Amino acid sequence: MYKMPLKRHEALKNLSREHHDGLVFALRLQKGISKKADLKALEAYTDWFWKNYLHPHFQLEEQHLFPMCVESNDLVLKAKAQHGDIKSLIDTQPKTYQVLKSLYQHIQAHIRFEERVFFMRIQDQLSEEDLAKFHKIHSKQSECGLWLDRFWD
Repeated sequence: MYKMPLKRHEALKNLSREHHDGLVFALRLQKGISKKADLKALEAYTDWFWKNYLHPHFQLEEQHLFPMCVESNDLVLKAKAQHGDIKSLIDTQPKTYQVLKSLYQHIQAHIRFEERVFFMRIQDQLSEEDLAKFHKIHSKQSECGLWLDRFWD
């Protein structure tokens, strides 16, 4: 059965594209774990992705988008809690296959929540003025960069 793609307001499209990169990250972890890739390689990739991509993405949402979403405070609280859970997994030492499996599962669930629930609600609730303000702040998708150690292949 074909599912229609979700309609996304222009102001949120860059975040959605970044979410796609987050799902690619999670899939790579999943494949690496299934292949029993070297844990040091998985940890290095995880730390790099967090520092250069995921942490700045969370900061952008928390500092600029979430404060606009007063009518959706229940969803903001859920998203912030998920951010905290993901950060806790990132900080967990040592990083075992089980920790990394939990990490990719949390990331997948979080992105699905933001895309299917949170963004769907806020793009209807936020004013065009607020959406335009956010779009001005985040008018360009963050570039993910290239990781050369393809442990997932």
